[in-house]
Amino acid sequence: MTGSLTAQRSDPLAVFEKLLPESFEEGFSREERLSAFEALRDCGLPHRKVEAWKYTDPSGAVTGPFDRPHHCGYGLTSPDSVRIGMLRTFPDIGKNHPFALLSHALSHGGLELVVPAHTVVDEPVQIRLPVVQPGSLLCPALKIKVGTGSKVDFIVRSEEQGADSLVSQVTQMTVAENANVSFTRLRSGQGAHFHLLLTQQAADSRLTLFDSTVGGALTRNDLHAELKGRNAEIDLYGLYLLDGTGHADNHTTVSHSVPYTYSRQLYKGILDDHACGVFNGRVVVQPGACGSDALQMNRNLLSGKAKVDTKPQLEIGNDDVRCSHGATIGRLDEAQIFYLRSRGLDRSAAEALLARGFAGEVIDLAPAGAQDVLNAQIEEFFEREAEG
Repeated sequence: MTGSLTAQRSDPLAVFEKLLPESFEEGFSREERLSAFEALRDCGLPHRKVEAWKYTDPSGAVTGPFDRPHHCGYGLTSPDSVRIGMLRTFPDIGKNHPFALLSHALSHGGLELVVPAHTVVDEPVQIRLPVVQPGSLLCPALKIKVGTGSKVDFIVRSEEQGADSLVSQVTQMTVAENANVSFTRLRSGQGAHFHLLLTQQAADSRLTLFDSTVGGALTRNDLHAELKGRNAEIDLYGLYLLDGTGHADNHTTVSHSVPYTYSRQLYKGILDDHACGVFNGRVVVQPGACGSDALQMNRNLLSGKAKVDTKPQLEIGNDDVRCSHGATIGRLDEAQIFYLRSRGLDRSAAEALLARGFAGEVIDLAPAGAQDVLNAQIEEFFEREAEG
């Protein structure tokens, strides 16, 4: 046993390399998987000395050992107008995203969803990832293409049942001209979850992204959005509710590549106990992207010994732009708590009511089809908090 632990410390990828042979008979070719794993070995697993991971240490989430389920069955509710198939080619993730490379090497396959041009999808497309069991590793992938002039809402749900489980997910989305898309992720559970979301938008498109994290040992959400067509708009909304020693890191990069593109970001966190939150939002305005408009805001509500690191970044290569950012970190107002207690509420109920009000601004911005699920998750979170 001592020898195996020593080997694992010297080669942190050994726990994953052992799982490679199990993946060779599924989906992507042996050569493709080995190439992805070699790229992962070249860049290595991230650590705090890497600037992009300065506030998040993933080492405790990758020690294993892990079981790798042989099948990854997705729950899917979708109108007939959306074409659905198994993923034939893995999303183009480059060589700089270690957990995405891990996902490619050990992928369970994935789904490809295509919304044809000029299609209005009346009901949300709902995707449910398999419930992740304790000690399991799951590597799902989605590729979404929305055609010109189409309108569609996607809702993706994931849940981990064990604190020692690991999910490494990749999603790639392309949005064509004049399309209107919303994409909502609702994540809950106890394990570690890494997600890379890559989006590209054409002219006059509108994309709304909503990401919620309720609980969990470790969450890292990486978003890379490219506005590549004039008058493209993207709205990013995030909500993270953490307790215990939970840790959530929202890392966003929005690139304004052409003139007259627009982005808005609003992320809110509610943290208790010894939880830790991170918001690292980066907006890049390319030199030729005049008339770009970017707004970035992160607000946090802390109690107990919780902490948050917030780092908004603007990289502006053009003077003819309007860009702003801000961040707030605060605690519940004792005067408001006193008032509610004078009306008969105990302290935990008063705190929960105020926290719900704080979260309400973001919840109201979520698509209607996701709000009921989100509200139920939040109620469960506050009930757990009240039970102590």
